[in-house]
Amino acid sequence: MKNLHNLFSLCVLAACLVMSCGKNYNNSPAPATPTYASIDEVFSNLAVQPKIVTVDAGTANTFYGNSGTRYIFPANCFQTASGASVTGSVQLSSAEYAEKGDMIFSKMLPISDNEPLLSGGEIDLSASQNGQKLFMKPGMRLQANMPIAASAVPVTGFVFFSGVANSNNNQAKVNWVPANPHGGPSVSMVTGDTLGIVSDSLRVCNADAFMHPIPNYQTFTVAINVINGTLPASTQVFAYALYDTYKGVWPLGFVGSYANGVFTERHTPNIFIHFVAFALINGKFYGGINSLTPVTSGRYTIDIAEVDATAFKAQVNKL
Repeated sequence: MKNLHNLFSLCVLAACLVMSCGKNYNNSPAPATPTYASIDEVFSNLAVQPKIVTVDAGTANTFYGNSGTRYIFPANCFQTASGASVTGSVQLSSAEYAEKGDMIFSKMLPISDNEPLLSGGEIDLSASQNGQKLFMKPGMRLQANMPIAASAVPVTGFVFFSGVANSNNNQAKVNWVPANPHGGPSVSMVTGDTLGIVSDSLRVCNADAFMHPIPNYQTFTVAINVINGTLPASTQVFAYALYDTYKGVWPLGFVGSYANGVFTERHTPNIFIHFVAFALINGKFYGGINSLTPVTSGRYTIDIAEVDATAFKAQVNKL
């Protein structure tokens, strides 16, 4: 009888412990989102980080970047700024902007002279030895084979663009300039799902295409609404139109305007897109996404709420 009493007591104690654990788990608060000192800190944290590999300058080299791009370098292809041939170990740095979130938060937007581009992917390549910048020798070529989605291929095909630094890099660090198509860098289809970029120098470059025919641009407004809060007048808001069919990203207000939480946009085509907007409010990241096909005179709203910035970028990368 005593043993039965002890067994009953143990069962009651175990049940209490389970209930206690369950209660604590159900009432545990959601993880707090990070606090940022500035929106620049958000961009810095979410920007694509380069992959750095060490290779032997005297041999042919190939390696894969973080997004699956395969880089191919011939042997003895590097030289110093003075033209001296390079031997020994060389550090190669590659950054790939393959998804829309990568482009946005790295400020590597597919724009050429205020016109939107359809992107096959953007890369930033550099080489160094003992902290000294290196260059490709004259006549040498490197190749970058970039995997792409079939939906990213425009009918008219891709061409080679070089990135030229913008003086105002608040939204876009570079302006993409098409290369001379005769005898210089080139773009070709390696396979049905791989683009080959051939370049004679280490640079910021991409395989992009202008939109053809000329887009039917719409003029409309987009208001930013803060869920369970207000938008302070001094808050810097970033908003974009992401083309669903292609890897196209257009910053709202780039050639339009923004005032008091409202974007007036006049450079987005009437195709199915996702609006993406975010801002830093009281040190917290707020973001939101809306999908629609814009039309002239339309009035739209993007609701933004406090979210985890890293998770938000991952969501944008899936669009």
